[in-house]
Amino acid sequence: MGTEFESFFECCVVPFRRTSAGTEFCLVTPRTENRWEFPKIRLDAPGTCEPDRVLEAANLAGLRGDVTSGEPLGSFVATRQNQTRNMVGFLMHVEHVEDAWPSEESHRRIWCLPEEARVRIRRKPLRRFIDLALQNVRQGHHNGSAHERPDRP
Repeated sequence: MGTEFESFFECCVVPFRRTSAGTEFCLVTPRTENRWEFPKIRLDAPGTCEPDRVLEAANLAGLRGDVTSGEPLGSFVATRQNQTRNMVGFLMHVEHVEDAWPSEESHRRIWCLPEEARVRIRRKPLRRFIDLALQNVRQGHHNGSAHERPDRP
């Protein structure tokens, strides 16, 4: 008898801001846990993760800004126990952080430098989004407008 796998689709925003200390990323976790991730939403169907949808996740975390590209920063598929998780991430330049935010009663929010973010995020595929985001920020793709990614060998 085969094992049933549940597949689900998620879309996350990789929110960053520039400070005098460097590039910082915003992470969230449920108040009852210590499982830090980027703000995300669950999707009804594959292929429905678009920049406008990902802003919903950012808004729930009290973050205002612009997705830097119409193209995803990256994606991954991970299988754990009986679940297959399909995640797509978009880079977002944060321009404003709300003091009060819709999910603050159920979640905590923290800003941290890349090194700390890598330690806090347990899932390796999510940590990869930090490196991809830093590459984009260093290339100047963080002004809040849509852009084309340069061809890379």
